[in-house]
Amino acid sequence: MVDFLRFHGNLAHLKCIILFNALCLLCTLAADGQVQRRVSGTVIDSLRDAVPGADVFMIADKDTLNTVTDNRGRFAFGGIQAENISLLIMRVGYKPYNMSYVYQEDQLNLILYPITLHLESNLLDEVIIKGRDKPIKIKRDTIEYNASFYQISENDRVEDLLRQLPGVEVDANGNAFTMGKPLVKLRVNGEDFFTNNVKDFIRQLPANIIDKLQIINDYGDEANFTGMKTGDSQKMLNLVTKAGQNNGTFGNASASGGTDDRYGLQANGNLWQGSKQIGISSNSSNTSNDAGINTNAGAGLNYRDKLSNGITASAVYNYAYIKNLSNQLNSIETVTPGGSIRNNSISKSRSTDNNNTINFNIQSVAEKSYFQASLGGSMVKRNRSSETDSKQTGLIRQDLVNNTLSNMETPNLNGNFVWARSMEKPGRSMSGGVTLSTGINQIEEELGNKIFYYNRNNNTPLKDSVVNRLVETENRSNSLTADFRYSEPLRASADSAVKKNIDFAYFFSFNKNRNSLYTRVNNSTGSNSVVDSLSSLYSSSFLLHRFAVSYRYQSKNLNYNLGVTAQPSQLTGEYKGNETKINHVELNLSPIINLSYAVSDWDNFAFVYSGTSAAPDFYQLQPVPNITNLQNVIIGNPNLKSSFTHAGTLSFQHTAENTGATLLLGLNGSLVQDQVASNVVLVKDTLNSLKQETHFENANGAYQFGSMYSYSVPFAKNKFNAELRGTWDYINMVSFANDFLNTNRNINFSQTLKLRMNQRRVTLAGSAMYNYSSNRYSIAQFRLRNVETWQFNVNERTNVGKSWVLIADVLKRINSGYDLSVANPLLINFSVEKTLLKNRQATVMLQAYDLLNQGNNLVRSISDNSITDSQYNQITRYFLLTFTYRLQKFGDK
Repeated sequence: MVDFLRFHGNLAHLKCIILFNALCLLCTLAADGQVQRRVSGTVIDSLRDAVPGADVFMIADKDTLNTVTDNRGRFAFGGIQAENISLLIMRVGYKPYNMSYVYQEDQLNLILYPITLHLESNLLDEVIIKGRDKPIKIKRDTIEYNASFYQISENDRVEDLLRQLPGVEVDANGNAFTMGKPLVKLRVNGEDFFTNNVKDFIRQLPANIIDKLQIINDYGDEANFTGMKTGDSQKMLNLVTKAGQNNGTFGNASASGGTDDRYGLQANGNLWQGSKQIGISSNSSNTSNDAGINTNAGAGLNYRDKLSNGITASAVYNYAYIKNLSNQLNSIETVTPGGSIRNNSISKSRSTDNNNTINFNIQSVAEKSYFQASLGGSMVKRNRSSETDSKQTGLIRQDLVNNTLSNMETPNLNGNFVWARSMEKPGRSMSGGVTLSTGINQIEEELGNKIFYYNRNNNTPLKDSVVNRLVETENRSNSLTADFRYSEPLRASADSAVKKNIDFAYFFSFNKNRNSLYTRVNNSTGSNSVVDSLSSLYSSSFLLHRFAVSYRYQSKNLNYNLGVTAQPSQLTGEYKGNETKINHVELNLSPIINLSYAVSDWDNFAFVYSGTSAAPDFYQLQPVPNITNLQNVIIGNPNLKSSFTHAGTLSFQHTAENTGATLLLGLNGSLVQDQVASNVVLVKDTLNSLKQETHFENANGAYQFGSMYSYSVPFAKNKFNAELRGTWDYINMVSFANDFLNTNRNINFSQTLKLRMNQRRVTLAGSAMYNYSSNRYSIAQFRLRNVETWQFNVNERTNVGKSWVLIADVLKRINSGYDLSVANPLLINFSVEKTLLKNRQATVMLQAYDLLNQGNNLVRSISDNSITDSQYNQITRYFLLTFTYRLQKFGDK
């Protein structure tokens, strides 16, 4: 029976090919070599959703051209000389489409009505044709993975599928990365998907509805429409579903409870019917640590639908309540020409956040025009209290007890509008956009400080000093950005697949900040009064123009954009009480380079350069002392210039055609002119002791370059996979200490070996990772400690019978070089899951975390001439019982 069906399937395709060749012959008889014509169109399905990745073949006279529809289902051919053309459009899961078209007299541009592909009704799940599809394809800005090449189990999510992809990493929290960059945007079948949140939906969507996964270098919708791609890109994940799986109802509800006052409730539901998307979510949870009970609660609502053909509207609202209590240990080492300063502190903090965000968006995509408009706002309210007890030793001996109460409100409003249009002449386009934003950051702080001073000669106590202050800060910021782009096509070449354009672009940005700072202290009568020397009213503005002209070349294998930009900028500032006004004017020139070369369908080189200007932050400009931390007073410099960063990235991607072995290589580098660097100086206080003051200066010499690689080899029909990946970075940071230029040469090196086995019932993964970090300060009188970490991890998932799942995760970490006393923990997590009900939609899971109770949370950060090691005290050993009911219906299932 299977052979009979396979025979008739092949016969149907043979008829299609014969008919197509007959149409090709008719087109050949009507060729006209004197006129250059163009044809373009959009491919959709029966629900009027775009069909990306469809193969489009065009026959015009003796020419046979082919292309693939983009993420919006669009295709185009140019340089056509024949009066008659034929199109054949094919996509897995759809019936082939073929049609002939005739140009009218003097017609040069043929714009087709949307072409509808209908589902193939005779698809057989049991008939598998192997060897036709490749595991990975490289298409200009896109890496496409064939989902059928990877092993998935019945209940796997897209997250589990992503973990198998070469060059892709998903951490324990569900954040996905590739080539060192996070995946920040999600689309399904080329369309925005609900909130576009990658993390949320890769954990909800089942892996078995996915046909292909595409990781795209995204330059934005405007650039996708006009073809003018400049600057750095973001990584976007586009999921292409199997035929008939572009609609469904899915969601889940769960309740959990465990040790140490842990409990949680969570529910979400999503309705997906092609372009219509409605989602609702809510959650509430309690967790405990050494500081007390943390509480999280939230709710969200999102809606997206097509108002008419090509016009889509969406609205999103989210609310979050976060109550956080934490204990933290910090060890800070600051290097100065006279010696080092060590600060060890213990802090306890309690904070409560209320966050509201809302956004409205409307978008229209037509054959000749595109526009998008959005309006959004947010309101953040935070109440925080903290207690810090720090002991400072080394060059300065002081103890500080600090108590802080603060209230913050941050309302923000933003809106933007983007418009683009393709002109009658093929390749000619223009676009423009405007973005407005305004925001206020208001903070009220009550600061209580008690400082203990010591004799510098014998370290005996001298005296203590108590200071209580009320600090009110308000920062108002307003910004306006606008851009205009125009592209003019050059004379078409003999090869109709080649496009040449001259692009012109103008960008305008204006940012205005107004900052007020009032410091009050209690006087002898009990009332408070303003301290003029610690109060100010400061305003600054940054104006930037960017003019760009470039030459753009596009062909099947080679695409590049070469040009130059001129970026004049002006930084102005003034503050009350000083008649001197700041006015800095600068001009920066930089090239435009964006190049991609496909050596073959499995090998691709790419290079991108970008140059950007940045204004100093307002706190770096404000000349009035900020005494929030009495051991390190911050004083801005109104004479600072804006900085300019040159950055470049070179990447290479190779995939073995038959085996799927993948090699990814990346090189990156950057150089900063006039970087804003801190200058930590030691000054005498009233007791002839020393204290730190942080000032700011412009400095050159900051640069970094690094590399990354990933080599992945699947074998045994992709049931096993080995991957070797690594990174290496050299960072030269600049700062000042007591007015001396200080360089910090920071070397970071990591190496990871990962092995994975994917069987129907057993998934086993193991990894070994080594990290090394080294810092060398030019002003240091001694060799600083290097940090090394070894990490070994094994995780296993076993399906026992039809309804039981066992999951184990074991991690051993070996640390050395940290300033804080840390253990080398062995972390063991274990869970057992039972599937319930006939439809297997309910599960009960018992989870045990850190059975040996050896967990510790340790972080190292480096800034200027200081190294900070931080450790958070949290309960890491606990048990959790969770009941989950999952609603899942896609397509006709």
